[in-house]
Amino acid sequence: MKILSSSIAIVLMMLATPVAAQGYKIGYVNGFRLQNESALTAPEIEQMKKEFAAREQRLQELQKQGLELQGELEKEALTMKPADKQAKEKRLAALAQQFEQLQRSVAEDLEVRKNEARARFLAETSAIIKAIAEAGNYDLILEQAVYSSSQLDITDQVLKEMAKRAASAPGRGR
Repeated sequence: MKILSSSIAIVLMMLATPVAAQGYKIGYVNGFRLQNESALTAPEIEQMKKEFAAREQRLQELQKQGLELQGELEKEALTMKPADKQAKEKRLAALAQQFEQLQRSVAEDLEVRKNEARARFLAETSAIIKAIAEAGNYDLILEQAVYSSSQLDITDQVLKEMAKRAASAPGRGR
């Protein structure tokens, strides 16, 4: 029995040796470079700027009105009638409240849009990396590593594919 189990172990080791000797194809993608250099992110950023421009302008107008009103109050506080002073203070408080509400709303909406854009970017990036992995017969592709040889870095390849997709996507072409 001992001889049979030893023989089976030797046969299994002999079969496993070619698999272990066969190298794995590994790639590395620099996620920071993808976010900073991707042709997919620039159109998204421009779209968000356009989308929020009117609300940002409204915030600036409210801030300007508030500063002007506060300046008037400070200059004329001693010479102003109490009723006028109180009315301007109420108007200033209302402007401040309106500004804060709009500012909060813009910040929340912007955060939602950033999260949506980030999710689309990650999904598209993952699809591109998977396609490159399958086409190049990679066994493993890493995004975070403490160290990576330049021979393993496929970031440029991924960026080129992103640029192709960005150029061919409707509304994203340059």
